[in-house]
Amino acid sequence: MKNSITHHLKNKSFYLIGIGGAGMMGIAELLHNLGFIVHGSDIDNTLSVKRLRKLKIKVYIGHNPKNIKKDDIIIFSNAIKKNNIEMLFARINNMTILSRMEILSELMRLKYGISITGSHGKTTTTSLLSHILYKNHLDPTYLIGGMLKTDDPHVKLGNSSYLITETDESNSDFTKLKPHLVAITNLDAEHLENYNNSFSNLLSCMREFVKSIPFYGKVFINGDDKNSLDLAKNINRNIFTFGFKKNNDLYASNILYSKNRMKFDVHYNKKTYLVSTKLLGKHNVYNVLTAMAVCIFIGIKLSSIITSLTSFHGVSRRFDIHKKISINNKKVLTIDDYGHHPSEIQSTIGTITEIYPNKKILIVFQPHRYSRTKSSWREMLKVLNDTDKIILLPTYSAGEKKTMYDSEFLYKKLKAKNKIYLKSLRNVKKTIEAFVDEDTVLLLQGAGDIKNIINLFNNDKT
Repeated sequence: MKNSITHHLKNKSFYLIGIGGAGMMGIAELLHNLGFIVHGSDIDNTLSVKRLRKLKIKVYIGHNPKNIKKDDIIIFSNAIKKNNIEMLFARINNMTILSRMEILSELMRLKYGISITGSHGKTTTTSLLSHILYKNHLDPTYLIGGMLKTDDPHVKLGNSSYLITETDESNSDFTKLKPHLVAITNLDAEHLENYNNSFSNLLSCMREFVKSIPFYGKVFINGDDKNSLDLAKNINRNIFTFGFKKNNDLYASNILYSKNRMKFDVHYNKKTYLVSTKLLGKHNVYNVLTAMAVCIFIGIKLSSIITSLTSFHGVSRRFDIHKKISINNKKVLTIDDYGHHPSEIQSTIGTITEIYPNKKILIVFQPHRYSRTKSSWREMLKVLNDTDKIILLPTYSAGEKKTMYDSEFLYKKLKAKNKIYLKSLRNVKKTIEAFVDEDTVLLLQGAGDIKNIINLFNNDKT
């Protein structure tokens, strides 16, 4: 396309402030793959930064206006504060400044946009949808907010007209996107600190987003989710529903677990199909149904969709099973999971209970953000009290200022007898060794630096 972003901006370069963030890293890679000069800054030399450097993308550690070129187009992440020195420099010099969503919106103009949004399951669903399209020769461009378990990239510039994005609703900026199709995995009271602590404000933004799709587009909604159904009552777009209830357009039944695989039936157009996947848990059935629904609308045969599912390995730290973790010279079944919202943790614990009904659960949990604990601590306590033993780690702040709603707050509220609060991760290995036994599933739960604990033990992952 001659009159495209690559044509008009062929002599420009992009400077990304917060380039190592999950969403920003994807934008950086995509712009780099389009042939632009890309550089940027971040505060830590993370794995994401190291990956970008391997791609020959220049990354500065620390923010300094001297790193910015006069012709740079500035892109910033939601985590960047208004008084950031690079942002101040760009504004003073009247430079072009775009949010991550604004540049993604421009890129989406060139493609047939498919947005996967909602409160939980976005990363897995986006990955799964991208995988199915690729396996069916519809080579998509995609941006995924997590790392896949295989060597496949989490960002790819494809040759087809499809652009699949994981659309984060944590900030109302997501309404700037103008996709053709929108899939909503579910809707929960999450990230309300960015919506004046109002769930109705979040719903209003989601409604605005859905109504922005063209009249010939489609919305895919979890028909078992009350909040999603409430949203559907007030949108004048074509809707396709999925879930377990039989009144959905696409529904599932009969979940069975066998040898680290999950099987279930899918019903569509009065026909029944058997699905087999390496993904585990009822929440992943919903993720599969979401991706299936979109693929059906695109025109992929359901039998081909199901075949493609068998080769999908999933996303890292989404119910990762480690069977050969050695603790006290004994093999301890360990689950490593990213979930940090009460609904996500409840799904993980429920899945463990279904697959391993005779095992106890030792959960090592790291709360994520003080604001999330403040808004959901009651629900969090209900979930955590269902486990046999609890080790609470310090809250991962994600840049927030400390408040009273920290890990110690949760610890004091917990009714569980077998609970420990650690003020740092320094003694976590010894504490786990003292608490765990062969009849216990060790669950590492959280989105912060808890991800490093798995490396403390001898690990032959299966």
